[in-house]
Amino acid sequence: MPVPTDLRSPRQRIADQLAAANRQLIQQTLSRPQRRAIADRIHDLTEQARRLDA
Repeated sequence: MPVPTDLRSPRQRIADQLAAANRQLIQQTLSRPQRRAIADRIHDLTEQARRLDA
């Protein structure tokens, strides 16, 4: 079975994931635990991006 390839660079993937997480975070119908999970995801992605830039 062929493995799908993602043509985006690691930086592009992280940027896309950060943008999606930020869009989710601004929704008004999220519970506090959902907001916490998304904020944690944003923090993790930001750390990954920082490590790529280093």
